[in-house]
Amino acid sequence: MYKAFQKLPAVKQRRILDSAIKTIAEKGYEAASISTICRRAGISNGALYKYFKNKEVMFFACVDYGVEVMMMELYLKYTSETNTLIDAIRSLLHGFKEFTKKHRDMLSIYSDLGSSSMNRFASVSEKIESEGRAFLIGLVEDAKKRGEIDAGVRSDIAAYFIDSHIMLYSYSLVSDHHARRFDAFFGDSAGRLTEDEKIEKIMESLKLLSKGAGHGASGKKP
Repeated sequence: MYKAFQKLPAVKQRRILDSAIKTIAEKGYEAASISTICRRAGISNGALYKYFKNKEVMFFACVDYGVEVMMMELYLKYTSETNTLIDAIRSLLHGFKEFTKKHRDMLSIYSDLGSSSMNRFASVSEKIESEGRAFLIGLVEDAKKRGEIDAGVRSDIAAYFIDSHIMLYSYSLVSDHHARRFDAFFGDSAGRLTEDEKIEKIMESLKLLSKGAGHGASGKKP
């Protein structure tokens, strides 16, 4: 889809994509201007159109890049040395906290994909979700083999349960609306929860999996 762009040195590719991601995160997809992206990347408008047919194609490239970075610097990095499913999820949530310090704009764009104005990019969302789904199902299957989760619990449902908590937490890192929503469910009158408190609240909920919750959800799927 963007062969000319892929022939560029990796450093230049990242500079262009990082500039695009920053601009889109700040302005939203519709308002993000090619001129601003090019100025930040240090290239001409004409050069960008040599690499990408239009802004939409460039956005797809940004998402591909974001998925790659998230898998390498987040999912694989923070779960590779954990021993249990609970440890893996706790490590991953702390990873999101650290990841946001460096890649907040990537997470902001992912959060924005949930808005109705981005419906035409549903296929982009599906790609991201399929990567996360496969990863989490793998963690669940490994946990079943270790006896941490009852074998009768459906892996896809357990993965969705985990993912819903992860998404609520990750969105709360970049969206004030989601931060307040998190507090509405888990907080109290004492004020906003700290990030570490949020993570521990989630871990309390996820421990339900290790107690064999969801026996009635078993079915033909693994």
